[in-house]
Parts: sequence; structure tokens; C-alpha cells
Amino acid sequence: MDLPPAPSSDFLAALHTLIDAPPDAGVEYNKIKKDLFHAFHMIPISVNHGLRSIFLRTLRDHIMRWDPTARATVDRVCCTVFQLSFDQMLIRNPRFIAARTPRYVPPPSVLVPAIQKVANTFGNSLDAKTGLPLFSKLAWAKMDAVVDLARQGYLSDMDGVILYEKAGVDKYGLQKYRCMRGTNNVEGGPHSDIYKKFGALHGMFYFFYCLHHSNLQDSRTKINCQLFD
Repeated sequence: MDLPPAPSSDFLAALHTLIDAPPDAGVEYNKIKKDLFHAFHMIPISVNHGLRSIFLRTLRDHIMRWDPTARATVDRVCCTVFQLSFDQMLIRNPRFIAARTPRYVPPPSVLVPAIQKVANTFGNSLDAKTGLPLFSKLAWAKMDAVVDLARQGYLSDMDGVILYEKAGVDKYGLQKYRCMRGTNNVEGGPHSDIYKKFGALHGMFYFFYCLHHSNLQDSRTKINCQLFD
């Protein structure tokens, strides 16, 4: 029995490109999103590597883009009041910029090549002291997992979901914002109380379970009192 001819290399290359291509900008597969804080911490990088900080800042800025409309407004005020551009003010006073300029995470069609570009730029960079690359084999595997999350849309913002709330107007007439991304508001309440009572994150399982259960009861009682106050 004759076997079918093997597929050509051009066909395999086209198929590979099709499979790995990010989805269109308007495609929304699910409403479940990966917390960006945890996505960053998926990548194990040595704290002593000389390029760690600049890599993380670059990755952050490629994933979380400044809102172009707010940026233009802040840039105009900065140029008028401080004689500084947006980028210059960002270097001199990043908190000023962050409080007045929301960020957004672009769709997979933009996000995936951006993350890959950052990874390929920094991944094999050697530390000046140790001579070791920024990424180990494990870090490359985790980076690929982050790219896969981006490709499936788990990192991109959802249309119509408000991630910033207005927090007043400053003396320059600029709108200030409060970020509501992530799970900080959820975890910060009960978990911070556990840290105060327990004093550590490690200990006997049963003792920690009892304390955590008691802490949740305290939180539930407090919320119920607030609701019926």
C-alpha cells in the first residue's frame, strides 16, 4: 500500500504560523483573566542579576500601555507647567504620571509579539559579574507559559470593564485615578489581618487553619454589620 506523500516544508511552516498566531483583536474567548501581578512572578529570575530591574520595567511597559488620550492631556500640562515632556516627567516623578494616566493591556495580536520581543532581547543577556544569562531553562519555560496566556487572551483587558475609578482632580486640572486591577482589595483585607495575628506565613497547618477560619468569621461579621448598619 502506497503511503501519502509527506507534507512540504512550506506547508508545515504555514501551519506552524497559523497555530502560533495570536487571535484577532476583537476575539474574546472567556471572561477569566490572569492577575498580572502573578503573571510577572511566574518568571523565576535571579534577584542579583544586573538586568533584572530593567527587564521587569520593560516587560511591564510593553504589557501595560499608557492610555493615549490621558497621556496626551498629561503631556500637554507637563510641558506647560513644568517645561517637561511626559517621558521626562516619568523619569523625574513617576508617581505623578502613574496617578494621572491609566494603563491598558492590548489585545493578543499586539501583546504576544511585544512580550516575545522583550524576552528575546533580554533572555540571553549575561550578568557582568557572574556571566550567567538572565533566563535559565526554567525561566524560558515559564516565559513561554506567559506568552501562551497572552495568546489565549488571559492577560488582555476586556471591553467594557472599568479598571480605574476617578479619584479627584489636582490643582493643575488633571484627573487623578485609582487602579482597581488585580485582587489586592480582596486579599488585602483578610490576609493582612492574618499576618498581623500570626506574624508569619509558615507554621503548623492545623494552627494556621484554625486561625484562618477564625479570621474569616471576623471578616464576615464585620461585613454583615456594615451592611445592616
